[in-house]
Amino acid sequence: MLALIGWVKIRFTAQPTLIILTYHRILPKDHPVRQQEQPGMVTAPETLQSHIQTMKSLGAIPIHLNDWLDKRAGGDQLPALSFALTFDDGWRDNFQYAYPVLAAENVPATIFLVTQLVDTNQTFWPEQVMALLTTRAIPDSPPEFRWLIPFLPSQKATEKPLTLNEADEVITRLKALDDQTILKHLNAIQPQERQSEEKANSRSILNTRELVNMAADGLIRFGAHTQHHYRLNRIEETSLLKREIVDCLNDLRALGKGVVPVFCYPNGDITSEGEKLVAEHYEAACTTHTGWNKMNRDPFGLRRFNLHDGNSYSYRTLLATIGRGIL
Repeated sequence: MLALIGWVKIRFTAQPTLIILTYHRILPKDHPVRQQEQPGMVTAPETLQSHIQTMKSLGAIPIHLNDWLDKRAGGDQLPALSFALTFDDGWRDNFQYAYPVLAAENVPATIFLVTQLVDTNQTFWPEQVMALLTTRAIPDSPPEFRWLIPFLPSQKATEKPLTLNEADEVITRLKALDDQTILKHLNAIQPQERQSEEKANSRSILNTRELVNMAADGLIRFGAHTQHHYRLNRIEETSLLKREIVDCLNDLRALGKGVVPVFCYPNGDITSEGEKLVAEHYEAACTTHTGWNKMNRDPFGLRRFNLHDGNSYSYRTLLATIGRGIL
């Protein structure tokens, strides 16, 4: 039923509408990183391609996110149904596995970058914690790991490494803490004790060369996702909030080509002070609220459909996810 609702709503849309499909990591189904990544973060390249082909088959026209917004603001004619692709965080695999699909399908996309992680070997704290939880029994680890114990499933507190789904639940519980506290705990762990998601000295975030490569033909553009991916509702210092929002745009502009003044809220968390800063320095912002965008949608409250292998692995499940989001 949900798939039918999605199909009908898409197929018979009359008023100009934008559907934004959003992704995080694009990894082959046999990629080893999947063994330590949150399931809701990952989409296979062939699944991404099937989404694009499905949207095209339903009459949706691919467009850059900011182009649709500019045309709307300028009163230009828009098709009844458009779709835009966005990728959050700036993962290296977006270049390795998503970009070839986008190029083959000639479909544009916006990648929201965490600017201070570009050109580094750093990754985000959920990936660091997932690697720890899925490779060791925390109570048997050195003392600097013990801070995780209150967040573990009670039945697993003294047993063995967690499954992906169990570790994913721990990540959700850890969000009760602010990002700086979590990173402080992780930084206290000796480097040799840490488990990286890939081999030593690997890199999971995009570098400048890859950004320049993707921007060269205009197919890929880059928006802002803060400097460090700190959740804005957990930041108490106004100066830090300003750096994360405003200086992120300055970082982007330093990259040069392909930059668009569109912001994306980390984890979807919003504060009134953060909203004010975003409105002062950007032209639009993406949320994690589900839905599509009609002509009257606030440009600072854009809605998206967050997709991954679990909720959109087939034609039917993709349409069901879209149908569920517009009820």
